[in-house]
Amino acid sequence: MYTASMHEEKHRGPGLTDIAADAGVSIATVSRVINASAYVKPDVALRVRTSITRLGYVRLRSARNAGGDRSPLVGLMLPDIENPYFASLIKGVQSVATTMGLDIALAEPGAEPSFAAESLARLIDRRVAAILVVAPKGFESACGRIDSDASRAGIPVVYMDRRVKPDGINFVGSENYMGACNAAAYLCSLGHRDILYLAGSRGLSTETERRSGFLDGLAAAGIRDSAALDGLFELCDFSLDEAYAAVRRRIATGLDFSAVFAADDYMAYGALTALREAGLRVPEDVSLVGFDDLPFSSMFGLTTVRQQAYEIGVAAITMALDIAAGRRKGPQSVILSTSLVIRGSCSIRAPA
Repeated sequence: MYTASMHEEKHRGPGLTDIAADAGVSIATVSRVINASAYVKPDVALRVRTSITRLGYVRLRSARNAGGDRSPLVGLMLPDIENPYFASLIKGVQSVATTMGLDIALAEPGAEPSFAAESLARLIDRRVAAILVVAPKGFESACGRIDSDASRAGIPVVYMDRRVKPDGINFVGSENYMGACNAAAYLCSLGHRDILYLAGSRGLSTETERRSGFLDGLAAAGIRDSAALDGLFELCDFSLDEAYAAVRRRIATGLDFSAVFAADDYMAYGALTALREAGLRVPEDVSLVGFDDLPFSSMFGLTTVRQQAYEIGVAAITMALDIAAGRRKGPQSVILSTSLVIRGSCSIRAPA
């Protein structure tokens, strides 16, 4: 896959995608069985192992074994490795990398597009097997050059979570629009009409899609007053601190909302803290919905839109390695579903 001889070998042999299709399971389940990294029901594990045997899958121990100049590394660039959402995504990438005998070269350039471009250029120079990217805000201008340089080096690039342009790229992400639309519909079904929206970062596809879904969800419930909606909007840059400050400001000038929809769980945590400090109860006084379903969200009883972060990582690295092996031809796009997880942070709107 990573040198001429490996490309021929892998093109002949099955990949994780083939095993998953044969066994009727997800790629993530195949990876868990091969790595023994998590519990899988015995009958499912047996089905996977049977498919492995029938298809003749051979686990790759090291890309160096085949010779050539391709490094046994997968480049992974993320804006913030401390964010639990990205940590789950890394685990998904790592599960497949381990299965394939590959290591991960992790780059964390922060929020600066120029630093991100430099980080990716260094990964290309290292002749990595593939590059996976969650792009920082403003990366669109560098995207074309990076894709071109990687293509000339024979290195597939797959973007995750955030689209840097609408088409022409390999991409794995979530159904952000429908997730936010369902969240808005749920709050409206509880009688809420004045819903404060805590927005992420302007220019990021995730924010654009979630805001669009949220507004369409409100419109479907008959809420179309653009002036009122604009007044219930706070730009918080996907920041817990910014969300906390915004909700504190709103409360100080008079409570003009009965519910809050935060475009990620971090901002929901900030809103929850601000509400509690002001003596407001969730959900009795104010209902609250987040987006992501981070590990701590269940502890807070937060109703939220669940993303499949681990599965995004699995799908992205599988896509990249399949492209490198010739099993797929880009550009490819995979959009994973989201689901509303209802816990205890929402209630029927109290009478005025």
